[in-house]
Amino acid sequence: MKPQLLGLLAWFFMPEVLAHNTMGILLVNRTATPEWLYVRDVMGPNYEDEIFPWGQYHKTIPQMDVHHPDITCGRKAFAAAANTSTADVIAGSEVGFRVSWDAYGPGGEFYHRGPAQIYLSRAPGDDVENYRGDGDWFKIAVAGPKDNNSWLLSGEGDFNFSIPLTTPPGKYLMRIEQFWPTDSYNYSQWFVNCAHVNIMGEGGGSPAGFARFPGTYEIDDPGIRLPGNQMVLGSVKVEDMRLLEYKPPGPAVWAG
Repeated sequence: MKPQLLGLLAWFFMPEVLAHNTMGILLVNRTATPEWLYVRDVMGPNYEDEIFPWGQYHKTIPQMDVHHPDITCGRKAFAAAANTSTADVIAGSEVGFRVSWDAYGPGGEFYHRGPAQIYLSRAPGDDVENYRGDGDWFKIAVAGPKDNNSWLLSGEGDFNFSIPLTTPPGKYLMRIEQFWPTDSYNYSQWFVNCAHVNIMGEGGGSPAGFARFPGTYEIDDPGIRLPGNQMVLGSVKVEDMRLLEYKPPGPAVWAG
């Protein structure tokens, strides 16, 4: 093994580093669909085959650059777009994402302490298989703090939410971002996946508050770089924590 990889290997095997996740399972009305059927498959970094030859752990390794094109739908996700099926979902119904792999194998949980957000982006011409996600995105759901010292998704494996009832019908990319915000400069970690969905319903709504990925987030935005009193298990005393004051990055949620 190359000498420089020995250091990487030691770093990756630290407990806080190993415990990553990827969300390759779409939930429809709390029913799991096959892994990577409706979610674009992702890949690991370039050294994946040498360091992590087993299972799908390499797909869980986070992104740490909010300006990189892979922040759109996950690392090398567009390469899988043509082989990803599209799920029919009814506006107003419940859908979700499930952790499909973590450090310990298939399944698992959202390990890193932080929020998750859901965005939708309509595919031009409803051609979702050829859409890179470089258009406008609007936010439909957030899982934020549970209380001043914990996050809603900590220890959970599923994030369920509803498609706004008046969402215009059509084919969309549905993007989940679960991330670890920290009080350190440029140290956030991002876990991103995108599903193909065909939203059916009467529509009538006008989505508002758009974002671009990459393009909207900066490394020191509020909600990405935290004050000390919002850093769970940081140096601030439990009684002095103010996590409920957390404001996520990006636009407001469009409720339909």
